[in-house]
Amino acid sequence: MFQTFAELSDPMAAAPRVARLRAAFAAQGIDGVIVPRADEHQGEYVPPCADRLAYITGFTGSAGAAIILRSLHPTGTPTDRSDSF
Repeated sequence: MFQTFAELSDPMAAAPRVARLRAAFAAQGIDGVIVPRADEHQGEYVPPCADRLAYITGFTGSAGAAIILRSLHPTGTPTDRSDSF
């Protein structure tokens, strides 16, 4: 069965979709995935049937990527260089 994108970009559907993806990570032993705006051909124009970023996050901008992890940093907060010692 092919994945359909009947609901191309629904920001309200992002949280349940990401939750299902994270559940699949746990089942497969995967820590995370990068979801680019580009399609499998790396073309400039992404057809609606290949717009994975819009489907999973609701983002419909012209450029972007999502990094979806199984869980956040062990402390529960994201980190950057400013909080490293």
